[in-house]
Amino acid sequence: RAALVARVQAGLAAYYGYNRFLVGKFAELLPLPELMPFLEANETPRPLTLRVNQLKARRRDVAQALIARGVNLDPLKWSKVGLQVFDSPVPVGATPEYLAGQYMIQGAASFLPVMALAPQPGERVLDMCAAPGGKASHLAALMRNTGV
Repeated sequence: RAALVARVQAGLAAYYGYNRFLVGKFAELLPLPELMPFLEANETPRPLTLRVNQLKARRRDVAQALIARGVNLDPLKWSKVGLQVFDSPVPVGATPEYLAGQYMIQGAASFLPVMALAPQPGERVLDMCAAPGGKASHLAALMRNTGV
């Protein structure tokens, strides 16, 4: 059985582009029937999301400007600053709005720690997950550039 499991893990590693050690660790954590769906789910691209910089723009205005450029997007229902981009004829990281700092490309999951913390102006926050700076700039925007 061990030889067969090793062959299956080697095949999965080769097919999905992981090293054998990592597939072995995944196999220790997940039963085999769940391992393949897990590896398959990792192949699914994450949605492209934008966070509007509330110090410089309103979400509605940014959305209208991007829609005028042909960007297909919707606001995130659970966030006041998020937009999800479905497709775009222009690179969203090179629009005048992006270059002016009105929004940044940021994964939606990175909104959650900031929302949970709910910083107030003038507060002091230690960001222990700092890099590349999306959450830190979100914290600064919520504190209206008055906190530390």
